[in-house]
Parts: sequence; C-alpha cells; structure tokens
Amino acid sequence: MVVSFVGMKSQEVGVKPTLHVVLNSDNQMLDEVMIVAYGTAKKSSFTGAASSVNAEKILKDVPVTSFEQALQGATTGLTVNSSSGQPGAGLSIRIRGTGSMNATNEPLYVIDGVPVVSGDIAVSGVNNDSKAFNIMSSINPSDIENITVLKDAAAASLYGSRAANGVILITTKRGKEGKTQINFKANWGFSDWAVKNRETVSGEQQHELTYEAYYNEGILYKNMSEEEARAYAQDGADTFAPLRDSYSNWEDALFKKTAFNQNYEFSAQGGNEQTSFFTSLNYKTEDGMINKTGMEGFIGRANITHKSKDGKIQIGANISFSKQKSEMASEGTAYANSYFVKNWYAIPNLPLYNEDGSFYEGFPLDALNVPNPLKDQGLDKNTSEVLRSSNSLWASYKIIEGLTIKETISYDFIDNQSTTYWPMNSNNGEAYNGLMIKYPYQHHNIYSSTVLNYTNTFAQKHNVDILVGWDVDDRKEQYVQAVGANYPHDKLPELENTSEPMTAASGYSQDHLLSLLSRINYDYDGKYYFSANYRRDGSSRLGANKRWGNFWSVSGAWRLSQEAFMKDLTYVDDLKVRASYGINGTLPSKFYSHLSLFGYGYNYQDQPGSAPTTIPNPDLGWEKNQNFNIGFDARLFNRLSIAFDFYNRETKDLLQDVPVSMTTGFKNTLKNVGAMNNRGVEVDINYDVFNETAVKWSTGIVLSHNRNKISKLYGGKDIINGTSILREGESYYSWWSREWAGVDPQTGEEQWVLNTQNEDGTINRELTKDPSQAQRVVIGKPDPVVTGGWRNSLSWKGLDLSALFSFSLGGHIMDDPALLYTDTDGETAYQSIGIQQLDRWQKPGDITDVPRRINSYQYARYGSDRHMKSSNHLRLKTVTLSYNLPSKWMQAAGMRNVRIFASGNNLLTWAAYKNIDPEQPINGVATWALPNLKSVTFGIEIGL
Repeated sequence: MVVSFVGMKSQEVGVKPTLHVVLNSDNQMLDEVMIVAYGTAKKSSFTGAASSVNAEKILKDVPVTSFEQALQGATTGLTVNSSSGQPGAGLSIRIRGTGSMNATNEPLYVIDGVPVVSGDIAVSGVNNDSKAFNIMSSINPSDIENITVLKDAAAASLYGSRAANGVILITTKRGKEGKTQINFKANWGFSDWAVKNRETVSGEQQHELTYEAYYNEGILYKNMSEEEARAYAQDGADTFAPLRDSYSNWEDALFKKTAFNQNYEFSAQGGNEQTSFFTSLNYKTEDGMINKTGMEGFIGRANITHKSKDGKIQIGANISFSKQKSEMASEGTAYANSYFVKNWYAIPNLPLYNEDGSFYEGFPLDALNVPNPLKDQGLDKNTSEVLRSSNSLWASYKIIEGLTIKETISYDFIDNQSTTYWPMNSNNGEAYNGLMIKYPYQHHNIYSSTVLNYTNTFAQKHNVDILVGWDVDDRKEQYVQAVGANYPHDKLPELENTSEPMTAASGYSQDHLLSLLSRINYDYDGKYYFSANYRRDGSSRLGANKRWGNFWSVSGAWRLSQEAFMKDLTYVDDLKVRASYGINGTLPSKFYSHLSLFGYGYNYQDQPGSAPTTIPNPDLGWEKNQNFNIGFDARLFNRLSIAFDFYNRETKDLLQDVPVSMTTGFKNTLKNVGAMNNRGVEVDINYDVFNETAVKWSTGIVLSHNRNKISKLYGGKDIINGTSILREGESYYSWWSREWAGVDPQTGEEQWVLNTQNEDGTINRELTKDPSQAQRVVIGKPDPVVTGGWRNSLSWKGLDLSALFSFSLGGHIMDDPALLYTDTDGETAYQSIGIQQLDRWQKPGDITDVPRRINSYQYARYGSDRHMKSSNHLRLKTVTLSYNLPSKWMQAAGMRNVRIFASGNNLLTWAAYKNIDPEQPINGVATWALPNLKSVTFGIEIGL
C-alpha cells in the first residue's frame, strides 16, 4: 500500500490491522516559487542572486508610511537610509552599494511586471527647500503579496539599463477561486521620537557654562585680572543665561508630546475557475511631531484576472489609485525649523511669553532679528497634494502547447500639486505682504511589453524555457509654476487675489527607451542549470554615437543534492552552488546632457535673448556595470537554511564632469571617464528551532558586507568639495578634514596632528594647537563594515509574535550640527549647549575629550574627526503581537476569523553615540532634519 500526502514523500508500507506511518517532507514538491524578471521561477532552478521577502511576515500590521521602511535588516544586500522623520519623507535605497556619481543609484521598482516611477517626487519653488514626498507611499503595504530583490546581473539583466542598481519586484495580491472573502482592518496608534535627540543643558547649567566661557575669555584673550574676569563673566552669564525661578521647556512648547495615526482597510477577494478578483480600499492619517504636519489619504486597488474555458486566453487588469496630501515643516537651518531653533537659540533661560501673555521677543531675539519660534509656528504652509493613477492591462494567448505570447500596456500618471504659502503675518511672508507659489508637476509614463515564451521538456530530463520580446518605455514630465505676492488679507490665499504677479514658468521633458530582450533557461534532470540573458537598449538620453547598448549575463548552477553520491548524506535536504557574470548599464540622470542646448531669458534692454547652456557630446554613453557573483544555497536537517553570496561589481565608463577650456564658455562637460568598485559578502541563515511541536519558532540572521572604492577619476585628480573628497582608492563617501588629537590635560587646549610632509617624504605626525597648521587628510567614511538583521517568528495556539532587529557595525556619522552649533566650546553665548559640554576641561589634570570653554573661541568650528562618531547600533525595527480568536467562536458568530494585534517600529535603540539617531542619510552627515520616530499601534482585523 502507498501512503501519500501533498508536500510529503510517498511511502510504501505493508498492510496491517494498525499502521503508524510518518511521512517526510518532499523538498521538490515544496519548492518555493519566486517572482523574477518577466515571470516566475522555482527557487531550486534559479541561477541568480535574489532575496524573496514574504510580505505577510515582514509588512503585516507594521506602522510605516511606505513599505521600504520595514525592509531594513529584512534581507541581505539592501540598505534603507531616511533623510527625515517626517511622514512621507524621502528614502535612499541601495542594493550592494553606491555605483555612480552622476547617474541614479536607486533601484528599479517593478510592480506586477511594470516598471514604475519611484523615489522622492516633491518639487518646490523655494531654493533648498526640504519638502519631500516618497511616491512609494501610494502603495498600501497590506496589498503586497511578495517582494523580490534582484541583486546580480543574472537576476536583473533582463531589465537592462535600468537594472544596474538592482531591482525590487513587487507582487500585489490576487483573487483566489472560492467563496468571496471580505476583510476589514482598523488600527490606531501614536508616535514619539525614536531616541532622545540632542539633549541640551538645564537653565542653571546654561548659566554656569556661560559664566565659565566668559571667565576664560577674560583671562586668556583679554588679559584681565581675576576680579575683572569674574565680573565680566557674571555680566555675560546674567545677560545671556540669567537665572530664573522657572525655566522654559521649549521641547514641550515646540513639539507634540504624542503624534497620532490611524488606518482603516477594506478588501474583498474571490472568484471561480475563470474569473478572480482582489479589491481593496485604504484610508490613513499620520501626524508629524510639529503642529499641522502629517499625511492623509486614500489608496484603492483592483486586480482582476479572467481566462477562457479552454485556458488558451487570459486577460487581466491591475488598477490602483491614490490621493494623498502631505504637509511638512521646514528643515535645515531655517528659523522656521523648530528642531533647529530648539538647538540654536531656544535655551531654557529664554522666556516663552511676557508677563502679559504676549510672545517674548526681547534680547537676544531682537538682536538676532528672529521671531519667537512659537509665534511663527504653523503659519507657513508647505503642502504636496499627490494623485497617482497606475493602470495596466495584459492579455496572453497560448498559441500551441508550451508557446505563449503576452502583451502588457500600462499608464502611470502622477499629479503633484505643490503649494508654498507664506501669510502676511509670518516672518517669511511679512517682506512680501503674503506670498504664494503654485507648482503643479506631472509625470506620465506609458509602458508596453510584448514577450513570446516557450517552455518544454524533452526526454523527461531536458527542460527548456525561451523568452524573446521587446519593451517601449515613454516618460514625460511637465510643470507650470506661478508666484504672486501682496495680499489684501489672509482669508483667501489664492493667486488671483494677489496684487503683484511675480514670475511664471512652464516646461516639459521627455525620455524614450526602446528595448529588445531575450532569455534562455535550460536544466538537465533537475541537477544542472544554465541561463543566458541578452538585452539591447536604446535611449534618447545618450549621444547619437552611443545611443544603443548591449547588456547580457550568463549563469549556471549545480544542484549537488540531486546527485547519487549525496544520497547517503541524509541530513542534506538541498544543496546548490551557483555563479553568474554579466553587464548592466546606467543612464545619466538628466535627459539632455548630450545635446547642444540653448536657454532663453538672457534678455537685453527688454529684447528677448538666448545663449548656449550645454556643450554637445555625441559620444556620451552608458555607464557599464560588470557583475560577478558566486554563492550557494543549502537546506540541512530539515530545519537549517543557508544562503551565501560573494560579489564583485565594477562600474566602468563612469559619468564625470570633466574640465574644458574656458574659451568654450563653460567650465566642464559630462563624459564617460571614471570607474568604481563594490565588493562584498552576504549571508542569510534561518533555523527552525521548533517546527514539529505546538510551539513554532523560527529565527534567522542576515549579514551584509560591502566595500566601496573609486577605481578611476579623470586624470587621477582628487575632487574636493568642502569636507568631502573623491579620490582613487577611497570610498565614494569619504571625509576630508583634520586629524584631531584630543585635549591637552594640562591646559585644556585642543590638539591636531600636523600631517605635513617632511623633506624625506615622510609624514610629520607632531601635534599642533593651531588647526590652520594641520593639513587635511582622509579621516574616515560612513560606510559600515557589516549591516544586517535578526528576525524571529513564534506561534502557539493562535498567538503569534514576530520581531525584527536591524543593526550596523563599523560605520561613522559626521555630526556637523554639533560642530557648528551645540558644541562650539563657548564660542557663541546665546546658543543652546549640548550636554556633552558638561564634560569640558576645567583644571589641570582633567582627562576629557571636551576642551575648555571660551567665549568667542578662536578655533571653534574647525572641522576635524572630533565629531566623527560611531554609527554602531542595534534597533528593534519592527515587532508584532497578535491573537486569533478560536475558530469555533468565529463559526458560531458567522465570521471567518477575528484577530487583535499590537505592533510597533523603532521601539528600542542601543547606539554607541547617543546624541542623535544612529540612522542618518546615506552620506553619513547629520543634518537638521527632524529625527526618526517610533510608533505603536493597536488594531483589529475581521474576516467574513
């Protein structure tokens, strides 16, 4: 008698009155199906490097604005850096490092087979505005079924020129055959700062430290006597940091104690043998930590699939729609940035209000010519109202058995109504008597894909999968901008009510990409696998001589576990080694860099004029990424899974601004001259601790190491921009500054390493107390040595707990705000003082890394590695606890299921440097952007 069960190995047993049969899992039958370029593949047969993320495990219930925020630490090779903690702020995504200087480093996003617009799409009529809007927030994380990250050439080269920085494939949910299932989910929560950011001293300490700075100035700089210095110090402290009966709490005054969020979702799915559907509708709001900031919007989706009775014809539609509004507070060193002014001049000794209840605007605010920050808060408006409609239709026809043709057409439309409004009574608007900037910006993306796919098996062992096709991708961006000023009042803030039209502008740009593509996959008897991809792309962004590029990859795999000599190794469930090599390309970020362009607006005596704005370069071509990858996948003891990859990614023909003769009228032009290398190792380990008991526990760790190095620059010359340097042999994000040597314990003076060159060519490592004498050197880089995550999933009788920890080791942060504002060692009397200054040197013999405080300190703000801090940290990135009520209760109530849950992100952080959040922008330089938030939500999900 043969005993069998789906997913288990069949077993032949003798017939007996009583049988006890234990079936083992069949790894072949349970083989995971992955979403890959232009289709699917079994994980066992896939020859490239890719990571698959189950959205049900990673994204479910997590309170994030966009799904990428939950990916940090969830998979190897991918890093997520946030530029701000405001809702909807932009993110920097990197897959296997930074590979370009003048082209994009962001991956390609493909949703349900269609490449889409991604990243920050915010625009503003104000120079250096911090406004941001991550367009991927237009996807409801609950609508996502699976995310696949394609990392090497074999995995991504079928997308050609857009795949050099990796590909993130997103598959949304589909309808399932059977009774219609209705789901409702609601959750509510709150947010606060993820860590205590830039703690400053108390009012008494502010007075004490100010007194000390003035005293040292009197003694050291002004040659005062002891008595004169004490009187001078007392006067300075009483003026700038007077002692009071009570002190102001600017943190509570400028920020909310708690920001709230809420989310409501409705979905329905079902179908029959021929037609299936999935629909969803989502409404969400998320407040920022500053009054009147946050996001609100609707997101809807409908995925429909239909096939003919004979199964030869299939058609489908994927329709999504979102309407969201974001309002952001100013960031950077703008006086309207509450986070900045709290760490600039809003000290505890400064009153919030006068005795009569009016806003305090006396000294030093009047001397600085800045308003009381409370008076101006919330007056200016900086909004983005974004509508996105992404629609695709597809149809496939089975010509003969194994041969199918598929056509996909999509239209992705984004309309961003950007508005900046400064009312008459705001500090910004006062100079204009009120000002408004309207800046509607539209993205149009039309995409068409036609592929012919043939699959067949010969002699039961030879499996062939051949694909050929072509893509057309047409993108257009257009805008109109209008500015008006001088309002009669603030009641009707529209442009037509201004009396002084200022400027108006409009424009558009277009980008065309035509591609021919092909792929062949072959495997023999489930043991030996071979794959080859070829794609030819033509882009309108490149010069006439280099417009077309050829991109390809070859890869292979050997599934050792299927060999006869491995059969006795019963603990080896699956073992596969794989290798790949290929070339992808990258396009310039600008659409028309290769053309000789003329610009208008160069007018003379009221007559219109034009002038050349770019130099033509018909040889402007592709950046080429040469990717090599070798790795293995293993499953051992039916509970341990290991994936390992080593990669080498060499970028050739790197786009770089090259100097040209000034006789041309220009300083530089864009050419293909540089090279850059990224090399690294990735490890993904998962272990099923308990998988055969009532308690289920699975744990795993991901580790990624990437080393970035510039291989070649034009003429081998350094490119120095402030404290950053591009140098051959160094990381792209390297810092160029002085080497700090600590504090002299006898005098409290700062010391620097000279790093000058001796006559014999050696480096002089003597110390100096004059930073202008110290030579700049490469002092470090932000790149971590290792990044990763630790994931856990536990379940027991309807109770589920999942947790993801992310971590980073070996990297650095450059704390410029500390250098320039909070830790200037007494240089400016009215500024906020960081608590680190409490450790300053006070007397001979003190061992500290904070020098003596001196008012008007002459060496303040001299950059060095003093403020280069460790970014090492461990963070509880996401955690969810849920409980499914017993099914018998639900059946009695006529419901399919009821689940209650609590979830959070960024709940706990352990960091080496505690002054700021350890997650900083990709270049490692801290800014005055609002810090990251931690969030907690509570919710309920009901299924009918």
